[in-house]
Amino acid sequence: MNIPTTMQRYKNIVLFCILFGSLTIIVIGYLLAPTVIYDQWIWKYYWGPVVADAAGHTVSHNGVIAQEGYTLVSEITYGIILICALYGLYKLLKKLEIRIDWYFCLALFPYILFGPVTRVLEDTNYFSDPFVYWFISPLIYVQTAFYVLIFLFLGYYLQKKAFSPKKTLLILLFIFLLIDSVYSILWVLGFDYGASIIEPWFFCILSFFAFLPLFYRFLKKQTMKINTIIFSGGLIVALPCFFLIGRWMVGDQWSISTGTYANVFWLIIGLISIIIGIVFLIAWVYRKHESVAVYKHPLNLSMLGGHLIDGITSYVSIYDPLRMGLPTYIEKHPASNTLMDIWPPLFPLVKFLLIILVIFVFDVFYKKELERYPRLINLLKIGIFILGVSPGLRDLLRVTMGV
Repeated sequence: MNIPTTMQRYKNIVLFCILFGSLTIIVIGYLLAPTVIYDQWIWKYYWGPVVADAAGHTVSHNGVIAQEGYTLVSEITYGIILICALYGLYKLLKKLEIRIDWYFCLALFPYILFGPVTRVLEDTNYFSDPFVYWFISPLIYVQTAFYVLIFLFLGYYLQKKAFSPKKTLLILLFIFLLIDSVYSILWVLGFDYGASIIEPWFFCILSFFAFLPLFYRFLKKQTMKINTIIFSGGLIVALPCFFLIGRWMVGDQWSISTGTYANVFWLIIGLISIIIGIVFLIAWVYRKHESVAVYKHPLNLSMLGGHLIDGITSYVSIYDPLRMGLPTYIEKHPASNTLMDIWPPLFPLVKFLLIILVIFVFDVFYKKELERYPRLINLLKIGIFILGVSPGLRDLLRVTMGV
């Protein structure tokens, strides 16, 4: 038996040994040389930047300084972890025989919004210590993945058991009521997680709206799909965050703001809608041409829209081309900053053209070669969409809220 065959056969054991061995080395290293392992490595490159982000300024531990944002070491590490996580998710969804398509992307949409919305709330100094750390990357992504997996496994279990529609609905209703009850008990006990606590009756109303998609499928006598359960679970996670954003916009503000700019929000959303509408219209008119028709597919348009939010928001918020009196913002990423230094609208334009190219490569140029991997390609597309919409929506909400 050759080495590649052996590796393929025992790959799970090999991966476990690598992971366990790495953790063992780190633990032993920490016990023998804590100043080197923790202070000069873990604190400086990973945990320190999270603490600095929460504090809003540079922090120090045993003389080792940490600044906000990612470091080169942390970016490489998180990149490796992201690749491994995507691969693991791909294998999991394939094993559970869950289709990765536009409807799965819709099911994930509340979780996709949860990340940037909670990051904006953290920017407003909403969360209390120590909860604030869970709403700063990379911990916010760990938290979001945890919620997704909970409702994914719940949906898979209910679908696998094939209970009657009534029993399935009652099980889900019990879970939602349990969440409401736990929240209400914590509220009565004075559990303090942020600057503006959501009252239990408001939380229950939000929970009711999150439950409606499940109830709708029951009334329509439709099978309770995994995607619907994931979507409703995401709503009960994300709706309270949007409720807090709404409180801020109507004047219940818990920290300093330069004013609200709802006009900026509608301007950018309007521009993006027009651009997406034009792309869809062109693709529909020339739908007989396969290389053009691919641009009317919802998942492709989502990728385009997500990165347009990022590009247009950066341009409008930094340069304020319409003189709307926006506060001063700067671009932290060197690549996008360089493009806008050359010509301010160049950044959103390059983003637009880049996603157009990505769609062409996936769906036209390498279509035949990638036909065997629809789950993987669609998962990559969802990942590309998240990479655009997450920073873009966070920036858009920050401008809108005057943070």
